[in-house]
Amino acid sequence: MVGIVVVSHSRLLAEGVAELATQMTQGKAKLAIAAGVDDPENPIGTDAIAVMGAIEEVCDQNGVVVLMDLGSALLSTEMALELLDDEIRNKVALVSAPIVEGTMAASVAAAAGLSIDAVIAEASSALDVKKEHLGEEIIAVEAVGVPDCIVTDTHALTFKWLVKNPHGIHARPAAAIVGCVAPFSCDVQLEKAGQQVSAKSLNSIAKLGVRCGDEITFYASGAEAQQALDAFVVLANQHFGEAEQVEKGIDNSNESGEEPIIDTDIEGALAGISVNGGIVTAPAIIFIQEMPNVPNRDFVNAEQEVIKVERAISEVNQHLEAQAKFPHGDIFAAHAMMLADPEIAMQVEAKIAAEVIAEQAWLEVMTALAAQYQAADSQYMREREADVYDICRQVMIVLTGEKPKAITINEPSVLLARDLMPSDVAGLDKSKVVAICLSEGGKTSHSAILARAMGIPAVVKVQGCLEQVKAGDEITIDGFSGLLWFAPSKAVQEELNGKRHEWLAAQELALQHAQTKAVTQDGIEIQALANIGGPEDIESALENGAEGVGLFRTEFLFQDKAELPTEEEQYAVYTQIARAFGDNPITIRSLDVGGDKPLAAYPMPEEENPFLGQRGVRLCLKHEALFATQLRALIRAHAAQPNIQLMIPMIATVAEVRAVKALIAKQCKALGVEQAGLSVGIMIEVPAAVFNADALAAEVDFFSIGTNDLTQYVMAADRGNTEVSELVNYFEPAVLKAIELTIQSANKAGISVSMCGEMAGDVKATQLLMALGLRKFSASSTLLPALKQTVRALEAVSA
Repeated sequence: MVGIVVVSHSRLLAEGVAELATQMTQGKAKLAIAAGVDDPENPIGTDAIAVMGAIEEVCDQNGVVVLMDLGSALLSTEMALELLDDEIRNKVALVSAPIVEGTMAASVAAAAGLSIDAVIAEASSALDVKKEHLGEEIIAVEAVGVPDCIVTDTHALTFKWLVKNPHGIHARPAAAIVGCVAPFSCDVQLEKAGQQVSAKSLNSIAKLGVRCGDEITFYASGAEAQQALDAFVVLANQHFGEAEQVEKGIDNSNESGEEPIIDTDIEGALAGISVNGGIVTAPAIIFIQEMPNVPNRDFVNAEQEVIKVERAISEVNQHLEAQAKFPHGDIFAAHAMMLADPEIAMQVEAKIAAEVIAEQAWLEVMTALAAQYQAADSQYMREREADVYDICRQVMIVLTGEKPKAITINEPSVLLARDLMPSDVAGLDKSKVVAICLSEGGKTSHSAILARAMGIPAVVKVQGCLEQVKAGDEITIDGFSGLLWFAPSKAVQEELNGKRHEWLAAQELALQHAQTKAVTQDGIEIQALANIGGPEDIESALENGAEGVGLFRTEFLFQDKAELPTEEEQYAVYTQIARAFGDNPITIRSLDVGGDKPLAAYPMPEEENPFLGQRGVRLCLKHEALFATQLRALIRAHAAQPNIQLMIPMIATVAEVRAVKALIAKQCKALGVEQAGLSVGIMIEVPAAVFNADALAAEVDFFSIGTNDLTQYVMAADRGNTEVSELVNYFEPAVLKAIELTIQSANKAGISVSMCGEMAGDVKATQLLMALGLRKFSASSTLLPALKQTVRALEAVSA
């Protein structure tokens, strides 16, 4: 297979391009990167030795194609060629194709087993689709091995297919087609509306612009025509790798449909779209968040301007990653992925190369991107404009040094705004913001999702609310009907008051019984525990009836700190929380950080796949000094507060458990204390832990099922990646089976088992989990009253 090498001044850019190519080829391409230089203060640059190593890594008898980003990258590559042996040097081809599009096209062609000439031709014509769309002249490049001609063979085999893919034959389905038919020794063509192109060319297929509902015809002629046709038919029946999306698109008419029709003719009210139920009456407060202005300053130089943008992006990304660790953090994880888009970096660098200052370049690129989303056919995609604007604003705040405008509210109020960014909503004080009303936004916008998570009544798309309502006006928000009442009649107000009374009564009933045990009507009791992130969560947990802590995330002690917390600092926090809950159990999770969760005070090398790298216990065992400090603090805290127990994340093997226990024994000996009584448990979040559950249960005192990570690892789907979000579903049979097997192993060994993932707080899952034998639920404290009420309403549970 032809090897592909990407040479870039920016390692982040090269990794992004490589990630795209890997996804396009399902990891089949043989690809290496040589990017950046080993200088933390100035990492932008290229290294000839690194280029040489990358070429040697992927070179075989089929040769290597090298793609480069900027001028000096070519010089480094040419120097690398001089350093190589003649045997390897003669197999290397340097291609002037654009690094992103060129790498995509070259990787697909290489993964399909095409010759080096065909790979070069595909890379060289990678911009043709864009040029054709924009009306630019296309210079023909002869594609050796991928003829783009009309089929004239009257004996050619044919197959017609009606495309049902929601987004047509875009990049991934096109890559699947090339990979499917390229290995066969025959001519294969794809036709739409009389236009034929080679089915072995990703760029040519893209030129067809096949959309959902279009009919295509596949032609095959030559020695292995039948095999190619048969393979294509199988792939087509799988909707070119998008069977689930097609099924969802057929079943879900709202996927790309229009918004609900809003009745605007209601006297005394403005109508919008309901986002979250509830009825409140309170004075209005109006919030306007503005984009920082571009400063009036001189251009420095391209290198320094690029570094300025990269540092701002890095700072915002660290903040997003910190937010991604908490409930509904997948929203912020998605923002981080959007921020890492290599296309954005390339466009910003191109503008800077034209001597545009960093702030202006960033704003222009992101404004254009937001406009593209706003013009999308899909309502869901149009609502992503707010996410782009939010990311843009956060980076602009860092670039300009302006202080972000805070939402200051002194009394319970209804918050009115044009739109709210997720970062705005996440910082709201729930005791002061009793409802949200937006003139823009959408039902599936991320700010709406966060409003629902916080339990705030919310209405969006209320046209005219900012014009007809003034700050201080008393208004009523009906989140059930999607209405803002600014002048209701007496009869309407009485009706609203009645509905509000019923809503509050249901909430109050759950809260009144929050301190009461949750027991089903047939006498089965559960233990309701809280997930907390620090001492500030204690009060809410106790008020909402938490019977202990099922998960204390210790990361907050370490994150965003210039220095690591000392043993004394950790000891003080652990004992403070344990004392607050009396004799109830406090489960403290050991440090759960790694490649995808960086620590400012303890830098670690980047990993190509951090979710499968040095995370959790793996990192702690490798960095014993870091782990030992926390273990000593925990051991001492347990001696003072026996209700403390230790939980280890990311366990996959018995050997890891034994290594942790050995370290605990070592630290106990150093402290001169007895280990007796300290319960040590593990999180079940890795499939290997499920399969090893019987052996692991013999080594530990308890299990806790972390459904967030368990789901993503069982389904092999990153929970922060919106492209595979439909797979990240804890109701999937495979995930439920993993939960069932874990509970069975724990019960068989006589150890306790709890659940601390998001599923534990989902009342739609409560009866099912109890039927599987779960009796300990740990969730965000605000979810506990409803969880307990749900349990009390159950008539019978079988396990």
